[in-house]
Amino acid sequence: MAIGGFEMELLMTKLDYLQDKLQAVEQTMKSSLKETELRLQEKLEKHENKINEKIDYLENIVKTSEENTRTNLEEVKNQLISRMDNMQLQLSTETKTIQEKTQTELKQLGENKKTLDMLTDLVRNISIQGKFTTKLLNFMHPVSSCRQALSISDTYMFKIGEDSKPFNVFCEQNKLEGGWIVIQHRYEGSVDFYRSWTEYRNGFGNINGEFWLGLEYVHQLTKNRPHELLVEIKDFHGNYGYAKYDEFEIGDESELYALKKLGTYSGTSGDSMEIHKNQKFSTFDRDNDRWKEGNCAELRHGAWWYNECYNSNLNGRYRNTTNDYSAMMWYHFKTDVRGLSYSRMMIRGIIN
Repeated sequence: MAIGGFEMELLMTKLDYLQDKLQAVEQTMKSSLKETELRLQEKLEKHENKINEKIDYLENIVKTSEENTRTNLEEVKNQLISRMDNMQLQLSTETKTIQEKTQTELKQLGENKKTLDMLTDLVRNISIQGKFTTKLLNFMHPVSSCRQALSISDTYMFKIGEDSKPFNVFCEQNKLEGGWIVIQHRYEGSVDFYRSWTEYRNGFGNINGEFWLGLEYVHQLTKNRPHELLVEIKDFHGNYGYAKYDEFEIGDESELYALKKLGTYSGTSGDSMEIHKNQKFSTFDRDNDRWKEGNCAELRHGAWWYNECYNSNLNGRYRNTTNDYSAMMWYHFKTDVRGLSYSRMMIRGIIN
């Protein structure tokens, strides 16, 4: 429909009115925004001021703490220095005291050592004189039993009877209550035991080293008085064993020094002597064994109361071996024929 002039004018008037209102609203909003911005700015400034105040406060606290800490550290440092000075002074005093005490003790120790040396020399002289006196008395009055000798293992002059000639024996006083006469001793192989009948009869070697006392002496010792036998052995690994027989006697030369008596065995080495009981003594030049095909002493390079031939051969070769029948050996020790590094035979009169 067509708009008349009046209506158009009315519309234009309304439009102008609306524009004025819109401008007024815009103006009002701008004013409000500006006021809001101002208020916010004020608030921000206030907050910044408060924050700055807090920061200043905290900085003051930190600064104060640092100063206090620095002061405390300085005090602790001074206290430590003072303590160290006191400890150093105390240590110096104690060190001086210890040095003085040590010097005094060293001086006293030196005087004591001089006194000890004098006493040692005196005791040595007395011991030498005493031993000489003992040897002299023993020479003048030989013992007839190692039980009568001193309790020291040593060489003594021995006399079997009133009409017999004295001879030297070594008395062992430490094994099984002592009183033993050593009749054979081997421990280094320095003495050759492959000897003749005469040498085994009379004896050989050094009484204070390796030796064989002599069959005749052993016969004279065992014929009139019951004796027991002790055999000690060691192998080359250090294993030790012993055999003790509660009776032992050998015959005279006319009986070819036969092993007439051999008592009950006890010990740790095993019994390798029983098979030789009642057997005659043999050497390479006197074949008295029961073996018909030859001489055990010559075959086994020794001298013994051989049977056919033996379970023991303590006068055989001194050799570190595991399978040599000519070596010094005692079969039942380890049930083999290993060579032995040590053997010692001893007899002792039985007290009734």
